[in-house]
Amino acid sequence: MPIEDNQSWEYALFSAHLYRYIPAISWDNHADIYKKWTIVHQPKPIGSTLQWDRSFLQELDWTTPQIICLYHLGMHAQIPLVLAAHGLCFDILMDRAVFEKQRTQLLQLQDELRNNGLEYGFLMSDDPQVLLKARKAIREGRHLLVFADGNSGTSESLNKKVRIDFLAADIYVRKGIALLSFLLQIPVIPITHVFINDDYYSVVAGNRICVQPYENRDCYITRCMQQVYDFLAIEISRSPWNWECWSYLHEMNCYSIAVPTIKEIGEQNTDAGIIHIQLAGEKGVFYRKYFCYSRR
Repeated sequence: MPIEDNQSWEYALFSAHLYRYIPAISWDNHADIYKKWTIVHQPKPIGSTLQWDRSFLQELDWTTPQIICLYHLGMHAQIPLVLAAHGLCFDILMDRAVFEKQRTQLLQLQDELRNNGLEYGFLMSDDPQVLLKARKAIREGRHLLVFADGNSGTSESLNKKVRIDFLAADIYVRKGIALLSFLLQIPVIPITHVFINDDYYSVVAGNRICVQPYENRDCYITRCMQQVYDFLAIEISRSPWNWECWSYLHEMNCYSIAVPTIKEIGEQNTDAGIIHIQLAGEKGVFYRKYFCYSRR
């Protein structure tokens, strides 16, 4: 493949992550996917004029509380409103750092959610009483809404996470969703959206993930998180540009790569996905296959 010139560091990392998890996509197609990705993830108003088909939600049993699992697939800020419009009441569990960074938008979301007359709150994952508060919400008939992926848990070491298969590689993910499910004995249900036409979308869900009588905590945590990310992997395979996290996976402490030396790679190795970039004002070469940068 020809060496790509004058690309940004952001694109280089996006492309490296895309190759790591979906190597079947040729280097030549990465630029087009990146362009689609930048369009999909332009800021969207929380309250929008989009039309949503909620018929799929009517087919599901919402009589008992469960953990509603969302993903950063382009409509994650809108889906909570769709769920609320269906009459679902929930508390949103999230990292405090994320809440503080997006406080204005999240408080706006909370106001929008309350338009149906129900109460919606936020639970912080670092709150020492988060389990008690989650249990209280469940006892009061509210669901818990969480985001499975995203830029969180960066301070946790890999040995505190669970390793699962993800697309063509592996990924280390936090255990919180599965642990809450196990301790509270409530199911996890993955939810996302599908595009129908123009400004019309539909909410879709995966199979409920429930604790089985024979499972201990560790076994369930691994199986639950594997199924949570299997659902995400299917959606990414269909439309890789929809996944927001391509651009910041390196900040999430979610994978481990043995980086070879430049000599080991060989500068003529065209399979390395060589790309010319400028980093900190200096020209260099980034080997996307190996996440390896060399100044020129």
